[in-house]
Amino acid sequence: ARTRGCNAWVSCSEPSACGTQCWLKWQANPMNPIVHGSGAHIPWTSGAMLKDYIDRTRVFEPGDAEVLVLTTQLGELRIRLRPEWSQGSVRYARTVGRHGLCTVKCVFYRAEPGFLLQGALHAAAVPANNETVYRSKGVAMERGDVAWAGGFAGPDFFITHRRVGGFGGQHVVWGSLLDEASLAVLDKLVQLPAHPPAGGGMRMIDEPAAFDAHVEARSSALGGTS
Repeated sequence: ARTRGCNAWVSCSEPSACGTQCWLKWQANPMNPIVHGSGAHIPWTSGAMLKDYIDRTRVFEPGDAEVLVLTTQLGELRIRLRPEWSQGSVRYARTVGRHGLCTVKCVFYRAEPGFLLQGALHAAAVPANNETVYRSKGVAMERGDVAWAGGFAGPDFFITHRRVGGFGGQHVVWGSLLDEASLAVLDKLVQLPAHPPAGGGMRMIDEPAAFDAHVEARSSALGGTS
C-alpha cells in the first residue's frame, strides 16, 4: 500500500461497535494529535507512524541536496534547484524529495508540445510553499526551466518545452533541467496521448503520468567531490 504522508493510525478495538476497521490518517503533529474522544466508552484506539513526521520547528537548511529527481515511466527528470531564484520553493521541493513525500497526486496531467509539460508536486505531510518571488519583468523562461503554474506558489508546476519570452517575470521559477537526458525525457512526456476539452483549451493527458521524487547529493548530482 502507498502510505507516504500518513503519520497516524486508528483502529476499532471493539468489533461489536464498529467492526474491524483500521485507517491511516494524517495529523499536523502526531506527537500531539487532535483528540476527538477518550475513555473506556470509546471503541477506537490510535497511534503514531513517525516515518513521515516532519518537525515544523526545525529550520530546513539547504545542505548538499542540489538536484530533485522526478522518476516517471519514461525516465528521469533531473531538476537543478535554484534557491537564488526562490528559496521557499526550493525548501518545499527539497522537503518533499528528501522524505519521499509525494502522494498519488504527484502526476503530470497536461502536455502542450512546443510549450510546456504541467503537473503537481503534492505532499500530504508538509505545507505547500507560499512564497511568490518573480524575476525581472520580461525575463524569458528557457527550455527546461521549472516554475509554479498560474503565477502562484504551487504545488502545480510546469516545465517549459521551448523558450518562452516574458514568462520568467510572471511565474515563480525555481529550477531547470540539468542535462540532455532529462530534456530527452521531457520530449517524450510532452508527446503523451492527450486531448483538449470540448471547445478547445488546455491539452490534458489521457492517462496522467505518475512520478516519484527524491533528491541527489551535490557530489553525485553535479559531478563534484564534496
